[in-house]
Amino acid sequence: MAFGKIFVVFVLPVILSVTLASAVMADVLDKPGRELQMWPPQSSSDGHGSPSTHVPFDDRIQIVGLEASYATSETLDVRIVIDDESFDCGDLYITIRDSGNVTLTQKAFFSQCFADGGDDLPVGTEFTAVVALPDSYTLSAEMRTATDSISALGEFTVE
Repeated sequence: MAFGKIFVVFVLPVILSVTLASAVMADVLDKPGRELQMWPPQSSSDGHGSPSTHVPFDDRIQIVGLEASYATSETLDVRIVIDDESFDCGDLYITIRDSGNVTLTQKAFFSQCFADGGDDLPVGTEFTAVVALPDSYTLSAEMRTATDSISALGEFTVE
């Protein structure tokens, strides 16, 4: 009798949770353009020290407003400019990593459509971050559409 209660109260919910989570994950990963990245991105050998090996860096995307150095607790305020009409709508991801390639801050801006207004990205909001520890950092900006992505990388130090 006690074993049955323990099974129903403790074991059965765990089994059901794992089963449901597996079904949801399988459904999400079956959709086109979705992949599971369990390991931190590795630096590529493209000479840029880019944080991702599958995203090429080019001049179609630029980070505007990133200074070479900041004082501790000074606010970073950057905008992204894209010069490619095929990326007039997409998802924007901005990530700050420290010198050990550990992600400090990451922000996603979904459904960024800017072609009609000619706006910088992110549209209707700002990307700001405060870095309080002295170190060298990289800021990457990636714009993804359903079929392609472009990225830019900027470096700065906090003193």
